[in-house]
Amino acid sequence: MAARLLLLVGIAAAVIGLFGTVLYLFQPWRTCPYDDSPAACAMLPGDAAVMAAAFALLCVGVVTVVIALIVRTQTQSRSSV
Repeated sequence: MAARLLLLVGIAAAVIGLFGTVLYLFQPWRTCPYDDSPAACAMLPGDAAVMAAAFALLCVGVVTVVIALIVRTQTQSRSSV
């Protein structure tokens, strides 16, 4: 039961982190006078901090999913013995 909850929390964190990272990478809301593509505009320091936090959340989510899968397989192997 705990491994399933850990897995769900990890997946949720990874999805939110991935969404935030991609969103701040492409910056669809940004406009700049020297280029017509939002991705070509310079990133503001606040945006970079949010994107770094989203990427950190993505990494924590992936590590949590891996740990949950390891715990789940070890729990299943112990119960079958």
